[in-house]
Amino acid sequence: MRPSTITYPPEGVNPIGIIQFVHGMCEKRQRYEETMNYFNQKGFICAIADMQGHGENILTTDDLGYFENGYQGLIDDVYEFTMFLKREYPGLPLIIIGHSMGSLIVRAYLKKHSREVNAAVISGSPSYNPFAKFGKILIRFIALFRGWRYRSPFIEHLVNDPFEKPFEKEGIVNAWLSTDRNVVEQYNRDPLCGVPFTLNGYYALMNLMQQVYSKTGWTSKNSSLPVMFISGGDDPCRISDKAFKKAVTHFKHCGYPNTYYNLYPDMRHELFNEKNRTEVFEDILKFFEIKAGIEVD
Repeated sequence: MRPSTITYPPEGVNPIGIIQFVHGMCEKRQRYEETMNYFNQKGFICAIADMQGHGENILTTDDLGYFENGYQGLIDDVYEFTMFLKREYPGLPLIIIGHSMGSLIVRAYLKKHSREVNAAVISGSPSYNPFAKFGKILIRFIALFRGWRYRSPFIEHLVNDPFEKPFEKEGIVNAWLSTDRNVVEQYNRDPLCGVPFTLNGYYALMNLMQQVYSKTGWTSKNSSLPVMFISGGDDPCRISDKAFKKAVTHFKHCGYPNTYYNLYPDMRHELFNEKNRTEVFEDILKFFEIKAGIEVD
């Protein structure tokens, strides 16, 4: 099993559910410790694993941003971890929360495995980018000459510059992640965070984008599954409010009518690392109670 962390409610508190987190690109599972602790205090067992090519799930730093089994391997790993958690903690409802690239993985996962979970939260959702198809062609062309482990500054700029541009005046790279400068500085100092993807990694990202926004392949639907999309109102990953709401509508049309959304004005990409993140946590708890029927004390 991949390197993982599982945390528990305080001693003497009976667990009311399991939350499986799927982190985003270019980060690691330890960045979710505070978020997991919050939900532990509310009675949830929380679990997260480093995805392939991230955190401690590497042999050397050259493996960062490289996926041995492509995008499908990411989906399969999430499913394997889900089944492990359900075996270890039987009888408890399981909620899956995916952030950023993790939100793409979770939606691709739900195309076939939605009956395995009781609710889903989609955080920092990348809206559809028509560049994905052309991007794959471009990446394959570069890989012919440089190989799939090559880290292309050109592809990196194509993917990331639209996120950086709105916040250039703040004078710090990755300002788009959070309004909390301390969070951004810690991220920038971490040698396991922010490392550009290999061509292989960006190709997997483009594949995930196409999979999620395709209208085909949505099998084994759990049409009653409650799903909540959340995004910062200043998150460039959403592209625009219109594009974000279009992503929500697309998911509904793919067979999940119980899909809701919440936009948070003045917040950026990492809602769980925003200054007023407690507001987001409280809304997620309300979603669990009202839509998933999980009573929280």
